[in-house]
Amino acid sequence: MDLESIEIFLAVVRTRNVSKAAKILFISQSTVSYRLRLLEEELDCKLVERGRGQNQTCLTKEGEMFFPIAERLKNIRYDIESFKDISRHPSISIGCVESMAIYLLDELNNQVAERNNKVKMHFMINNSENIYEMLENGQVDLAYVIEPIRQKNISLTPLFTEQMVLVASDAMKLEGSSIHPNQLDIRDACQFDWKEQNLNTWFEHWFNPKELPYLKTNSPPFAFSFMKSHVCWSVVPHSMGKRLEREAGMKLYTIKEPPQERICYRAASNGRHTLYPDAIKYWDREMKRFILSKPWLETAKEK
Repeated sequence: MDLESIEIFLAVVRTRNVSKAAKILFISQSTVSYRLRLLEEELDCKLVERGRGQNQTCLTKEGEMFFPIAERLKNIRYDIESFKDISRHPSISIGCVESMAIYLLDELNNQVAERNNKVKMHFMINNSENIYEMLENGQVDLAYVIEPIRQKNISLTPLFTEQMVLVASDAMKLEGSSIHPNQLDIRDACQFDWKEQNLNTWFEHWFNPKELPYLKTNSPPFAFSFMKSHVCWSVVPHSMGKRLEREAGMKLYTIKEPPQERICYRAASNGRHTLYPDAIKYWDREMKRFILSKPWLETAKEK
């Protein structure tokens, strides 16, 4: 069966008009009429009623019955085209926490895309808890998480560690390269509401809980935008600090009495078949190379 005739039939159904169908398909009205006639001859029934000299159309009873079949046939054609594209371009689905995806892995993905455009990447950003569910359900091939939740069907491997650092607006005029929390005012802080690294506990230890920070959020992009236009300070992973230093002109400092270092884990489902294992191995090699190229990232050792 000629799938082009199927698309013409569907266009006529949607527009209820031969000339409009011809217009959106960039073909002549006579071609629309001819293709419809061929389709009706093949199916041995009349699908469309049209008055003599009129462009308006309506479906016959047989046309109404054939319409959902035509929709399925069209979808199958698209599926075949998609399969052909996938077979030429292997794809990997990766789940990732927001702070790592936006301020670290975006750089790696750009490098991979420049060197190898055959592997297509699909990043799904979420929190650690939801990412574990995505792994269990087979929505992603592998994932990067910060919170290590041990589950029977998921393998968890420490990937790298990075220190938490202080970033501050140049206008704050902090002296030295290492800052103690006692030198900071919580009212100038952009505080991340993260469970990881016991960050909230660290703030509660060093600052009066009755005094509120300038901003408190769990969204890195929201905080990033805020810090670019306000005089403030924040405690962030080193990778995010480097980006703020480069793009927002903020100063980077080490912290005396810092929070716990951040550990990133590679998570994958045990025993689940992946469609493109070689593509995943390629990505893993690129990830390792990328980590080694960043002096502030330290390859993690499995405990």
